[in-house]
Amino acid sequence: LKIFKGLKITMSFGEALQQMSLYTKFMKDTLTKKRKYIDNESIMVGGNCSAVIQRKLPKKFKDPGSVTIPSTIRNELVGKTLIDLGASINLMPLSMCKRI
Repeated sequence: LKIFKGLKITMSFGEALQQMSLYTKFMKDTLTKKRKYIDNESIMVGGNCSAVIQRKLPKKFKDPGSVTIPSTIRNELVGKTLIDLGASINLMPLSMCKRI
């Protein structure tokens, strides 16, 4: 991984996704040490590199858990109850989306 510390590449995310398959074997061989390199050797990667190698991954946050509120029925405290935030995700095939 020392090889990639000085690597700086600027490109759009879309371009990176398009070109990523071209460098998959090269990166796999390099990272699994099937290819040996001298510390000061330059490696031409053509301008495309993944976010993992650049160490620019988005920051991870803790799981917020479930959303609860204290609730009462008449004058009796029930305890914490789950809140329905009304959020849902609906998926459909691309072919159906194109028909609509």
